[in-house]
Amino acid sequence: HDKRGTTQVNTTRAPGADMRIWLIAASILAIVAVNAVLALVLTRSVTDSLLMREGQVAQEFLNSIVASEGSADALFTAPVPSAALTSFGSHVRSLPGTVRANIYSPDGFIRQSTEANLVGLQFKDNEELASSFRGQIIAKLEEVRDSGKGEHLALNRMAGEEVVEAYIPVNGPGGEVVAVVEFYRSADVVKATVQSIGRTIWIAAGVSGLILLLALGGLVLAGSRFGRV
Repeated sequence: HDKRGTTQVNTTRAPGADMRIWLIAASILAIVAVNAVLALVLTRSVTDSLLMREGQVAQEFLNSIVASEGSADALFTAPVPSAALTSFGSHVRSLPGTVRANIYSPDGFIRQSTEANLVGLQFKDNEELASSFRGQIIAKLEEVRDSGKGEHLALNRMAGEEVVEAYIPVNGPGGEVVAVVEFYRSADVVKATVQSIGRTIWIAAGVSGLILLLALGGLVLAGSRFGRV
């Protein structure tokens, strides 16, 4: 009280109050950032796993066709499509959702395709094709662009759309790669699955972030009370 009986209010913050506010703000930002990054990484990992599994299933199917028909050594025995290649190509075209499929011989030429004008072409510097002939399965989501890769020729009608692009090595009886099948398939099923799983991941990230924030708030509140004792 002053001499006139009025009460003066002390507006000075308690020591360390500003520090606690900054600590809380920084902790909230860190929790949100970490959970967002984890959710993005997990979603990407799920997408890659789904695409790789799809590629593996396709390879198992194609290898079983070559094995059952005994056509590994007969696919490219003639400059025109051999009976073995024609039969194999019909099975390739039966893959569900296929937009386009190309069958490459070991010299890198397209020997059969769902697009007749691509047969006989060779796209040089195709590292994905080279990797596939070394035995690697490649499967990814890719947006079709007008000025994209050479093997996207005649896919311009789908410009702007996402498709599953895959290079599948086809193995002979000894495990050697006798052909590579490149196919483009509709991405609708993969994208719907990823969106469904992604929602679950983001919900889990949000719940875990909320729990951490509540725990942080409790610790700060307890610290504040302890400091006033």
